[in-house]
Amino acid sequence: MTWGQRRALVILLVVAGVVMLFWIVPRWAFAPAQMISSNSVLVLDLSGSIVEQRPNDFSSALFGSQVTVLHEVNDSIDEAANDYRVKGLVVRIAPLEAGWAKLEEIHDHLLSFRRSGKPSLCYLGYDGAENEEYYVATGCSQIWLEPTNPLGVRGMMAEATFLRGSLDKLKIVPDFLHIAEYKTAPNEYTEKKFTPAHREEVQALLTSVYDQYLTDVSSARNMDRAQFASLVPKGPFLPKEALQDRLVDRLADWDQVQDFFRRRVGGWNPVSFAQYRLGLGDGSGPEIAIVYASGEIVSGDSQITTTGTAVMGGDTIAREIRAARTDSDIRAIILRVDSPGGSSVASEVIRREVQLARREKPVVVSMSDLAASGGYWISMAADKIVADPETITASIGVFSGKMNLSGLYQLLGVSTDYVATSENATLYSEQSDFTAEQQEAVQKMLQDVYTNFTRGVSEGRNLPINAVDKIAKGRVWSGEQAKSLGLVDYLGGTDRAIAVAKQLAHIPASESVELVRMPKPQTFFELLFNRLQGNVSAPQDEYTAVQSIVHRLSIMARTEPVRVQMPYTLTIR
Repeated sequence: MTWGQRRALVILLVVAGVVMLFWIVPRWAFAPAQMISSNSVLVLDLSGSIVEQRPNDFSSALFGSQVTVLHEVNDSIDEAANDYRVKGLVVRIAPLEAGWAKLEEIHDHLLSFRRSGKPSLCYLGYDGAENEEYYVATGCSQIWLEPTNPLGVRGMMAEATFLRGSLDKLKIVPDFLHIAEYKTAPNEYTEKKFTPAHREEVQALLTSVYDQYLTDVSSARNMDRAQFASLVPKGPFLPKEALQDRLVDRLADWDQVQDFFRRRVGGWNPVSFAQYRLGLGDGSGPEIAIVYASGEIVSGDSQITTTGTAVMGGDTIAREIRAARTDSDIRAIILRVDSPGGSSVASEVIRREVQLARREKPVVVSMSDLAASGGYWISMAADKIVADPETITASIGVFSGKMNLSGLYQLLGVSTDYVATSENATLYSEQSDFTAEQQEAVQKMLQDVYTNFTRGVSEGRNLPINAVDKIAKGRVWSGEQAKSLGLVDYLGGTDRAIAVAKQLAHIPASESVELVRMPKPQTFFELLFNRLQGNVSAPQDEYTAVQSIVHRLSIMARTEPVRVQMPYTLTIR
């Protein structure tokens, strides 16, 4: 294709894209925020996953992303509290797929909305009103339950998946080494159930999250904590039981919610969250950058996989921190971390850039659901660390290993052969276990990375190295536990991190700031131009079930042999 033909193709695509936008995007998307009428009620629908930042891909840029972004939810709640046009708030909650730290931040912002004096009502009118959904609901001043919808409040459980049995059936042998005893990330492949150390750390984490749940919910519902704690194990509750035990305020249908606001504020003029958030800005005043570091940490650039999963590239995040560091208008940097870890090399690339930035301006880490292992590695050099009480963090440990696929190959009738110049040339071969000498070599690498990790924690957190070793060993902690251990400075969400950053940058607490969110989402045309220039990496291929696991682990072992990663398949519900 000639240059003229390529140019014509680009122009054609641009014109077609503009036409498609006007056909696809609803009219209200172009309406200014001033079109919202007085006596409006903000209707906030929450369901599915909640992310830190909108995905940066073609589909999102062209059609708009359907994902729920945490800061947009919280900003809308805060803005509505002070918006004279908004007379009340309705939150409708369908099943949620988010960690407890994100839910805690939304819950806290809903509690803050109460202080405006405006009515806030959560309507549980969808299937799946369980612990997570109820926790968020209690942030509202009233909870209404659909009359036939049971309330699934009950005790909590923490669950992890183990695939050793499946691998055995496929004749696949996992061969992993780790430091130290609580570094349980490989257990997903090497075990069939919790080891004693694994069970101990999960039990402690579950207890911390559950205690916070009991405290927050009982306080929000103006109920004695012991009373609520005695009710929870009796769940789930029939609607009438939930009402009788004061877990909800009323059994009602959606039309009755509308009638309530007609009587309370003089009309029912709903405005959707999708429309309302379009009128929101990021403030004004001195600039503070928020760099979003989300997903598994890999070397190279950040990507969005074909399944929509964010992957954090060490080069990308380091580049964004560097840009914030060299921008004279930016007074402080907040690194917002939501990651289970990953590559130790990529983690160190980011940590180094944090260290350089800290020499020129304050750097504050704000931890979301996960800031564990590599997620903690990139955090440890910051001036201050802020975590939600229910953040999963620390996991200061390392592991390495591979999958021996020779049995599977034999099962399939596939054979391989090789020649090598030395014994260690086969170190990460998929056709054999580690030899004793190779185990020694891997253990040596692991010990070196672990030493660097613990030394970095000691220097960054001003802790004696022997104290770090006692709380490291690969163990995960909740944010609340991490604070008591000195791994975290403050408890709270993004708001608390902003307040800390302002203090360190000598910005008066009462002065508003402009938040510069990085990486900045690219437009459809920017993505198209970069793809034509060859600057956009293709998404990684995804597989299913065991095939995905084997592929990921075999590739991981060959390309980035030492991992600082936690068992991120753990779910608490």
